[in-house]
Amino acid sequence: MRLFLHLIVFAVVLVSCSEERSNFVVEYAAKGSGNQQMYLSRQTLSGPVAVDSAMPGKSGTYSLRGHTTIPDFFVLFFQPGQYINLIIHPGDHISITGNAAAFDHDYYVEGSKDSRLIQKMVSRQAATLREITRISTEFENSRDEADFEAIKARIDSTYDQIVGEHRRFSMELIEENPGSLASLMALYQQLGRNIPVFDYKDDFRYYAMVDSCLAELYPDSEAVKDLNRRVTELRQRLRTDIGSTAPDIVLSDTTGTEIALSSLRGSVILLYFYASWSQESTKQNELLADIYVRYADQEVEYYQVSLDRTKESWMNYLREEKPEGIQVSDLKYWDSPVVETYMLEEIPQLYLLDQEGRIVDKSFSVEEVDDKISDLLDNSSMTGMH
Repeated sequence: MRLFLHLIVFAVVLVSCSEERSNFVVEYAAKGSGNQQMYLSRQTLSGPVAVDSAMPGKSGTYSLRGHTTIPDFFVLFFQPGQYINLIIHPGDHISITGNAAAFDHDYYVEGSKDSRLIQKMVSRQAATLREITRISTEFENSRDEADFEAIKARIDSTYDQIVGEHRRFSMELIEENPGSLASLMALYQQLGRNIPVFDYKDDFRYYAMVDSCLAELYPDSEAVKDLNRRVTELRQRLRTDIGSTAPDIVLSDTTGTEIALSSLRGSVILLYFYASWSQESTKQNELLADIYVRYADQEVEYYQVSLDRTKESWMNYLREEKPEGIQVSDLKYWDSPVVETYMLEEIPQLYLLDQEGRIVDKSFSVEEVDDKISDLLDNSSMTGMH
């Protein structure tokens, strides 16, 4: 009896482990697949992870299994380079039929709404790329034509139309399915090397929309966490992009008096991030001092933020070099909040702000400062801002 009980317990453990290892099934059937082995991998940020492989059954159908605790990205393939992308939820039973000769784009998915959205997106992308290839070929074949410029203008217009239609398709897919992981894939589409469908600056609302929905639905997803990190960075980058109002800075001067960057509105502002321990910073500050004198009688202010570590080193530098403008610091080195706010990766760093506090330019050289300030003052004068 004791042995019998042990056998029952052993059987239960085996069943439990089997269920733990496998909670979804993917079946693939297509003519022309032959007798080659098929693979299923999970897509992770660090690379693919093998899940299962299979040879075709007697009916020619492949059956692959795996386990996932959350909806996740997978790829099905015979050989690297041609993939069927899938989004698999726990409990899914996915059936795929297709054409093995056109494995990665000629297929049909049942049993997974998210994977059908990917299929729809892949099919549309393939059609768009075919159209782009067609007009690219026409462009190359027309180079020697007498009316090449007219042909080029027409092809450029056609290209813009093709890309525009694909963008509208992708936007509608996201708007209709913001809570699908397929929308995350839509954000990362490309129509050729380094030709993204979405631009983070112009299309940020789509990144934010997908991030907001997916972060609530799938907070433990590695891909969703990565999107959230990217969106956070994009949002911060937009705050310091040209044309944006400069994020405010409120730091103390050498007397402990707090001075806000925003308090200088009405003047052209040269925002300068530096440190006394940076030789390049101090070298550039000498040049900036000369430029400051030339605009002494005009509404131009220098707001200089030091990333010094100690008040002693900062004060010694100010006493010896006597740099122009407002000098502020929180003496927190690279731990200063301004580093994150302005996404500083190196110093010195220059920003030019107009009279309304908008960023006109950034990351330019000190040799360009004079011309940039002069141009901004001239433009302000012509528009009646000065």
